[in-house]
Amino acid sequence: MAFLQIISDNILPLLIFVAIGYCMDRRFRLDVSSLTKLTFYVVLPCFIFYSIYVAKIDMSMFHVFLLSFALMFILGFIGMAIGKIRGYSISKTEAFKNGTMFSNNGNIGIALIALVFSNAPYVVDGKTPYLTLASAAATMMLVQMNMCLNTLGLYQAGKGKLTPRDALSVVFHMPVLYTLAAVFTIKYSGFDMTTTFLWPIFQNCASALVAIVMIALGMQIHRSKISFGDIDAWLGCFVRLVVAPVLAFLLIKAWGIMGVSFAPAVSQTILIMASVPAAVNSVLYAVEFHNCEDFATELVMMSTFLSCITMTGTIYLARILFPVF
Repeated sequence: MAFLQIISDNILPLLIFVAIGYCMDRRFRLDVSSLTKLTFYVVLPCFIFYSIYVAKIDMSMFHVFLLSFALMFILGFIGMAIGKIRGYSISKTEAFKNGTMFSNNGNIGIALIALVFSNAPYVVDGKTPYLTLASAAATMMLVQMNMCLNTLGLYQAGKGKLTPRDALSVVFHMPVLYTLAAVFTIKYSGFDMTTTFLWPIFQNCASALVAIVMIALGMQIHRSKISFGDIDAWLGCFVRLVVAPVLAFLLIKAWGIMGVSFAPAVSQTILIMASVPAAVNSVLYAVEFHNCEDFATELVMMSTFLSCITMTGTIYLARILFPVF
């Protein structure tokens, strides 16, 4: 039942948007480049601003942020090592790293945590006592992912086709960095953005991100040669869906050795969030820089399909490894 619920509530809606993009592009041959620019310059900055501004960030959760960053760094190192061993080009190595370092926390992860901790066995007397703590931990991981995906991920995508200097220049010409600086400044200045005429714009754009990004992915799938037989894509899925949660478990234990013990609900959240499939934004970046678009698309789609099984298994193991009762 839990398996089917995860698929119906989290995976199936995303796949429907992908199908819409595929069919629309097949019928009308839409402009993917215009859609990605709309995402980069309008929708994504609004989503980042909104998600960080409304997040209830407790500084005691800072260790969750650090652990999430450490996990991403180790996955990046593994991706670089695999690229050298397999003899990838610079472009493919960076595409592989983007597909394994960064996960779809914004579209799937947060919704999955809300689903898990709002249902049995986490409901006590009709209440959800673990949901607030789990949501706070998930938010910290989302903030870390947003910050790094839309800066480092963008840089890595451009690095395969541009010089490091030019790729860095592209990052600074994108609005993401300035959005991050603005939202943290406004959030901690005490100014209430919700009373301004701009707030509905942020809300509506944030709500549109999932649909636009997944439709763009569907369009790119229609234009890509995807065989689901690429051993490198399967290898990327293994790193993203299996190695990442194992590393998250080891990091939780390492933090415990250092004297930082997470509550069971927080540990479960870290483990589950680590099992989320590859970030869809990595495809948009690959398209923007014409950097291994087919490979990036195949990795994202395969990891999304396979996560129906692996995420369900991770949720089950999380309950055993870090029992809340």
